[in-house]
Amino acid sequence: MPQTASFFRAIGIEVNTRGLTFADVHTAKETHEGVTVLIVEGDIVNDTRSPVVVPRLRFSLRNAALAELFSWTAPPDKGTLAPGEALPFHSRLASPPADGNDILVRFLNRLDFMNGAR
Repeated sequence: MPQTASFFRAIGIEVNTRGLTFADVHTAKETHEGVTVLIVEGDIVNDTRSPVVVPRLRFSLRNAALAELFSWTAPPDKGTLAPGEALPFHSRLASPPADGNDILVRFLNRLDFMNGAR
C-alpha cells in the first residue's frame, strides 16, 4: 500500500515503495584540462522478488548546511532490473560549486516535475 508510506515516514519508519536501493555510492573529483569534474558512482539494487522499473536518477549537490546548490538528472542505463539484480550508475558534473561537500542520490518523482525538474 504505497499510499501509506508518508504516514510511516512521519512516525520515523522508512518505507521503500520502489523495491530499489542504492549501494556503494561514492564520489571523486578529477581535473580535466583545468576543469574540476565531480564523479558520482554506485549501484542500484532490486531488493524484490520481481522485476522493477528503474526511474530516472536525481543528483543533488549540497553544502555543509545541506542546502541544495545544484541538481541534475540522468537516465538509468537499463530500464528494468530483475530480482536481486544490481545496475551500476555513473554521473559527472563539470565545475561543481566550490562549497559543495555532500551529494544526495535518489530517484526522480512526481513532486520533482511539479517543482520544474526535467
